Amino acid sequence: MREQTSREALPEEFRRFARGVERDGAPRYAGICRGIATDPWLLDLVAQAPPDQRRPNIILAAVHYLLLGGADHPLAAWYPTVAALHGQPVGATCAPFDDVDGAPLADGIFTAFASFCRAHRDELALLIATRATQTNEVGRCTALLPALSTVAKRSNGAPLAVVDLGTSAALNLHFDEYAYRYAMHDATRDAGRAGSRVMLHCDVIDGEPPTAPVAVARRIGVDRSPVDVRDDDSARWLLACQWPDHLDRFSLARDAIALARSSDQPVEMVEGDLVESLRRLVPTVPDHAHLCLVHTWVAAYLAPDEQRALRAEIAAIATTRPVSWLFAEAPYEVPELPLPLSPDGSGKSPTAVVLVEDGPDAPAPSASRLADMHSHGRWLRWFGLVGQGR
Repeated sequence: MREQTSREALPEEFRRFARGVERDGAPRYAGICRGIATDPWLLDLVAQAPPDQRRPNIILAAVHYLLLGGADHPLAAWYPTVAALHGQPVGATCAPFDDVDGAPLADGIFTAFASFCRAHRDELALLIATRATQTNEVGRCTALLPALSTVAKRSNGAPLAVVDLGTSAALNLHFDEYAYRYAMHDATRDAGRAGSRVMLHCDVIDGEPPTAPVAVARRIGVDRSPVDVRDDDSARWLLACQWPDHLDRFSLARDAIALARSSDQPVEMVEGDLVESLRRLVPTVPDHAHLCLVHTWVAAYLAPDEQRALRAEIAAIATTRPVSWLFAEAPYEVPELPLPLSPDGSGKSPTAVVLVEDGPDAPAPSASRLADMHSHGRWLRWFGLVGQGR
C-alpha cells in the first residue's frame, strides 16, 4: 500500500489538493479542502482512514456518498450532482456557484461541510475507515483508445488480452463500446462505437492519435475490492468518488455504469493484490492473444517498494512472452516506474501515457512516452512511438 501520510502531514496534503482541483475547475472542493486543512477535528477524522487512503478524496467521497443517498442537510444545495441524481433541475435546487446567502464560496461551502460532518460523524467515520477511493474515470479512455490501437497495430494481428490493474468497476474495459470525438486543429474525428450512450470528447493539442478498432480476446479486471456495477450501493460509492463541480463527468460515469450493466462484452473480475494476481492470471492467457497490462492513476496508491515489485513482475512476465504495459500516472507519484522524457526532453508534464513493451527477445525494458494527457482525458498531446529510453 501507499506510504503512510502522518496526521501532521495532512494539512499540506489538503492544501496541495485544493490547489490542484482549483486549477481543474473545482472551486467547491478547493474551498472545502482549504477549510479542512485548518480544522483539527476534521483532520483527526481523516486520520482514521487506512494509510493508503489517507488522502482528501476519502472524506470528500464519504460525504458525497451520504448526500447522494438522501442525507437531509443544507450542504446538499451546494452539490449539483445530488439534484441530477434525483432527477431535479440543477439550477432550481443547487446553490449558486459563487455564493449562498451572501457567503463567499470558500467560506459558505466549508461552513456547511463542517456542519454536515459533525452531524454525521459516526457514519462518516465508518466509511472513512472501511472504504477506498475507487474512481473509474472513463474520460481517460480518450488516451487509452489510441494507446491500445498502437499496441494492436504492432501485435501482428493478434487480438489483445487486456488486463486492467486496479480496475474498480472495470468501466474502462468497455473502451471500445464508447463513442469518441477528437478535436484536432480545425477538424474533428469521430471514433469508437457510433451512437453509444457514452460520448467522450477530447482536444488534441499535438499529433494525430490512431483510433483504429481493436480486437479484444479477453477483458480482465484486477482490484483489491472490485466494484459490482449491478449493485446499487456500490454504484453509488463509485459516483460519490466523482467531483460535484464536474457534472459532465458525473453524468458520463452514470451512463458508463448503465452501459456496463447491459453490455454483452464479458469482463472477468479478479479480487486480489496486483502482483499476486498477475502471477495467477498470466499463465491462463492463451499464446495467440497479445498480453496488454493497463493501469490509470493506480500506482500512485502503491508505496515505492510495491511499485518496484510491480515493475519486476512485469519484467519477469516479459521473459516468457511478449507483453505491452500501458499506464497513465502522475510522474511525481510513481518514482519507481519507467517514465521517459517528452520528445523535447523536458519531462515537465504532470501526467503521461507511457507504453512499455517487452518480450523474451528484449531482456531490458524499453519505454516510449506515447502521450501527455489531462488527468481526466480532456486533452491529449500525442507523441506516438518517440522518446525512446529507460
